Amino acid sequence: MKRKLILVLLVLAFFISSIPIMADNVQDLREQYEDAQRAVQATEAELAATQAEMNRIHEMILELDARMISATEDLQNIEQALFTTMAALELAEQDWLVAQEELEHQHEVVRTRLRDIQEQGSMGLLSVVLRATSLRDFLLRVEYVNNIARRDQAMMAQLETNEARVARMQAEYTRHLSSVTALQNRQEEYIQRLEAMEAEQEAFFRALVADEASYMALLAFEQEHAATMHAQWTEAYEARQAQLALEAQERERRQQEARIIAVQSLGGIFTWPVPSSGDISSGFGHRPHPIRRTREHHDGIDIRATHGSDIVAAYRGTVILSGWHGGYGYTVIIDHGGGLHTLYGHNSRNLVSVGDFVEQGQLIARIGSTGVSTGPHLHFEVRVNGQPDNPGPWLGL
Repeated sequence: MKRKLILVLLVLAFFISSIPIMADNVQDLREQYEDAQRAVQATEAELAATQAEMNRIHEMILELDARMISATEDLQNIEQALFTTMAALELAEQDWLVAQEELEHQHEVVRTRLRDIQEQGSMGLLSVVLRATSLRDFLLRVEYVNNIARRDQAMMAQLETNEARVARMQAEYTRHLSSVTALQNRQEEYIQRLEAMEAEQEAFFRALVADEASYMALLAFEQEHAATMHAQWTEAYEARQAQLALEAQERERRQQEARIIAVQSLGGIFTWPVPSSGDISSGFGHRPHPIRRTREHHDGIDIRATHGSDIVAAYRGTVILSGWHGGYGYTVIIDHGGGLHTLYGHNSRNLVSVGDFVEQGQLIARIGSTGVSTGPHLHFEVRVNGQPDNPGPWLGL
């Protein structure tokens, strides 16, 4: 009864040691650090988007500058053409003034001639002819009258020609001036639109520059905050790990003390697993490996016995492995609860199956030499929470 009580206490100790300890402070700091990292990433994304937009606007401004330069050069060419046209038109206007003066003179001559004809009538010219004194004088007077008539006709024709030429010059002057002025106005309007577009883009660019500065300042703050949180989390994590390591060492020390007390007070709680032999051919701890010829840790004890001898359960529990197990050959592993297991290796035959519940001292296998073995024997291990433990105290050695 006393042995069962001690085993129950050991099982409780193993169970308690396996319960994870919550570290709320460490978890909170980690979550705060992760939140800070997400904030940094979000701000970095905003900053990258702003800088990409700045690059796009900058390219657009450069394009507008190029278009502005080209348009200004075109305007200069138009203004040069306008200057040339104005100079030509000034010359044409001078010609037009001369022609206008000639036209006025011709109008005055025609008006004078018409007054003379009106005053003298056709009889005036006839009287000139009739006053001839001879035939030759008559012919000369007739030719004179005809010349006057032809000159009058030529004068009228010249007058009409000059009037038409002055009208054409005036129309040509007006047309050229209107065309070049319209072209200049359109080019100036185009340049004004370009200037307005560039001013708008430059204002937008300045706003983006301000946004970039804000994001960079925010990013620096968030990076500093994230670094601070990371340092705090790392410090708390390392402190917690150190604390857990100390607690684990303390638990292991107490468990070891409990095991020592248990096995010393009772002389061991396990049944000897090979009833027919007490010959231990290799103990627990470091030793030269019998096959590989290297010095290695031996995780159990080897009990030499004849082939086919009985192997019994050192303590009651549930079979969790029965079969081939690597270098152990045919193996049985029994779970005794609370992280305590026993292993029986190199068997020639297993007599139990996975899931079987066995009592202390129950036959479970036969001695053999399967796996990595130099002869028939039982390799017996005690494992506590997966770690090999010296079987001696458990067997009362």
